[in-house]
Amino acid sequence: MKNQITILGAALILGLSLIASSLIISNERASSNEKAMETQIAQLQTEAKEQAELLEQTVSTAADSPLMTMSEAAEFLHLTENEVLNIIKAEHEVLKYNGSLTGIPYIKVDEQFMINRAELQNWVQQATLEKRVYMGTKITNR
Repeated sequence: MKNQITILGAALILGLSLIASSLIISNERASSNEKAMETQIAQLQTEAKEQAELLEQTVSTAADSPLMTMSEAAEFLHLTENEVLNIIKAEHEVLKYNGSLTGIPYIKVDEQFMINRAELQNWVQQATLEKRVYMGTKITNR
């Protein structure tokens, strides 16, 4: 009887030891997983910060340039690229026949339109004062 109680006590102690060690191991794994997650979050935050800085440099460089691409000019005017191109075509036709019209200021470089930023702002003011209406590739109500 005494041996059975001893064996039962030993089995109970062994069982409790297994449970305690399992809890310790699971806590260590959870702790290491948390540390790994924190490391990954820190890396992602660093990468996001670097990309934000790169984007800011790109935007500030583009804003400092005197020339804009067609897509930048379209975005600046809140128009599509096709609408800007249609305005250029319409003004070119008027200039060809009348010889006078202040159009969107551009140069062409290898078939790509490059638009002067400062002159584009002046063009917007002039077109607004003249109340120009553009319909496709035509200017109406002039």
